[in-house]
Amino acid sequence: MSLSLLVFAAAVQAAPLDLAIEQAAETHEVPAALLVALAFEASHFDAQAASAWGGYGLYDFREDDESFGPGIERVSALLGQSPDNIMASPELQVQGAAALLAWHAEGPQGALPDPDDLSAWAPAVMAFSGRQEPEHQALFVSYIYELLEEGIDAAEAKLIPQEHVHSIDALDWLDRVLPPPMASTDYSGAVTFTSAHSSNYSDYSRGTSEINYVIIHTVQGSYSGCISWFANSSANVSAHYVVRSSDGQVTQMVREEDVGWHAGNWSYNEQSVGIEHEGYVDDPGKWYTTAMYSSSAALTSDIADRNSIPLDRTHIIGHVEVPGATHTDPGTGWDWSTYMDLLGGDADLADATLLGVVADGDIYNGERLVGAQAKLVETGETVSVDSDGYYRFTKLSPGEYTVQTTMDGYQTGSCTQTVETGSGSWWCSIAMDPGESQDTGPVDTGTPQGDTGDSGVGPPGARVALGCSAVRGNSGLAFFALAGLLLLRRRRS
Repeated sequence: MSLSLLVFAAAVQAAPLDLAIEQAAETHEVPAALLVALAFEASHFDAQAASAWGGYGLYDFREDDESFGPGIERVSALLGQSPDNIMASPELQVQGAAALLAWHAEGPQGALPDPDDLSAWAPAVMAFSGRQEPEHQALFVSYIYELLEEGIDAAEAKLIPQEHVHSIDALDWLDRVLPPPMASTDYSGAVTFTSAHSSNYSDYSRGTSEINYVIIHTVQGSYSGCISWFANSSANVSAHYVVRSSDGQVTQMVREEDVGWHAGNWSYNEQSVGIEHEGYVDDPGKWYTTAMYSSSAALTSDIADRNSIPLDRTHIIGHVEVPGATHTDPGTGWDWSTYMDLLGGDADLADATLLGVVADGDIYNGERLVGAQAKLVETGETVSVDSDGYYRFTKLSPGEYTVQTTMDGYQTGSCTQTVETGSGSWWCSIAMDPGESQDTGPVDTGTPQGDTGDSGVGPPGARVALGCSAVRGNSGLAFFALAGLLLLRRRRS
């Protein structure tokens, strides 16, 4: 079978991905089209993906908890390869997915279904997902088979050519295993209400006058993975809605009257509705689709209308714009101008945020210098570095800006950043060296590699935990750094 695939990232490509899929399908006697659909669902074919819930690679293999997703330890045993070798090789990731799918599909006598009978593989796909709740299993399997029926359209290339898509009766099979209809949703456009775990949000009875913001997030992972993560008791994080990239499908997980843990700031949690968007901040072109923007804007407009929230950039904000936020989502790739146009609201050409870490000697590892003064040279505006070690200047127009920082016992620090659009967030972090204060001139010290998704903050006294977020680099170096971290964690345990 010859599959037409997108060109895979050269940094991680040892052989064409389509060839790797064909070889794995032949070796393990599984449908090649399923291997394609599973990789698209989990990562959009990104072998370096690292999801917020601890999965990685093309198929979102998880190290610790096989009850939540496909487990790397079982894949390792099936292939006779170490988890680190599998993680470092896209080809081994594909072989591992094929071996795991076959392992789940084997009958009592070790017989596999016919690879051409895609509907016969539905139970194996359900088991492959690792999801435990019936509604999460059904969500995962139904989407995989939708992809098989319709093909995957990305960059105008059909990744599952129609000549390789056979008659599929799996959706009829799903009708027999789907759970009863879910409870009604606050937003009529949501396909279902799938509740987040009760330990991941606060049970309130908010009135419309208490909801003043809609906060836009990026999952740092897949749609189905995020839904399952919010339903996991160990997540300690949730948002009210999750939006799928490919078609804009919406699932509600927290009632709007209740408080989701998504903003990283309890006051904003109490006053907001949070919307998660499938994907990764550093791949906006791949994940932020027209369908997602349109669907999300319709959802936000409905929330705003029912709660009398103004459709402007003061009340419709990104996670990064929440005071005290330590995350960058939805990132500079999120098209606020398009989004606000879809809402019929005010995009405001002077609405960019310039922010950064201020730290002792090293922006990544140095102590945060709380209380330092940050001055925007062009306007003279001065702010104090907050308790998390960040400064922020808001409502900026496009242009080049220089930030200078001062603090007793430190030399003056500075950085320069070009704000390219009048919306979004732009980073300019500063490392300050001990010594007498002096004017050092502009120095660009780079962008911190902190979490780029969401963090949830519960009510005062509650545990603060990462939600749909992950550290994810843009190069092969970041991928192998992740491999080293996981190896170190394994050795420590």
